[in-house]
Amino acid sequence: MLKKILKIMGCLIALFLLFVAFIWGSTKWSRYSKNREQVKYQREVCDTIKMVSEPIQIYISDFSKKELKEIHFYLQEGKFLKRDTVVSLDFKPDNTAQLINLPFKSFNITDQVIVKVAKRFFILSGIDYQAYYNYGMFGPVGPCQCGMTGFQTLNGKPAGSGWLIKAHGLLNDPLPPR
Repeated sequence: MLKKILKIMGCLIALFLLFVAFIWGSTKWSRYSKNREQVKYQREVCDTIKMVSEPIQIYISDFSKKELKEIHFYLQEGKFLKRDTVVSLDFKPDNTAQLINLPFKSFNITDQVIVKVAKRFFILSGIDYQAYYNYGMFGPVGPCQCGMTGFQTLNGKPAGSGWLIKAHGLLNDPLPPR
C-alpha cells in the first residue's frame, strides 16, 4: 500500500514538474520569438522610414515670458534652409518648462531643426524610429510597432532629456547664408 502511494505521489510530482517546465519553456520561447520578430521589424520597417509626419513636442526651459514671445524655427536640409516659421508661445507661469509643438508637418529624418529663442540657438537632429511592443501583465500585447525616439543630438551632443534649456543654447548664429 505504501509503495502504491509513493508511486502515485512520484507520478504527480513528475507531472507537476513537467507542467512547470512546459510553462517556463513556452514563456522563454515566446520571448525569444518576439525578440526575433522585433529585430526583423526594426530592420525591415522602422529603419526604412525616411519622413517624420507625426507631431513633435519640445520643452523650453529657463526663458522669461518676454523671451518666448517669438520662437523661430528653421528646417535645414543639407546646407540649405528648406523652411522657416515664427511661432508665438502661450506662456504658462505655473510651469517650469513651456511646451511647444514643432510647426513642421513633415520633414526628412536627416534634416536638422534649428530653434532660435531670444538670441539662443538650438540645433536638433538625429531622429530615428525604434521597434517596440506594448506590454501587458503577461508579456507583449498586439503587433510590433515603430515609435519615434525623438531628437538624439542637441547642438552636436547627445540630447539627454531633449529639453531646450537657456544655458545650453548657442550664442553664435549657426544658420547657413540665405
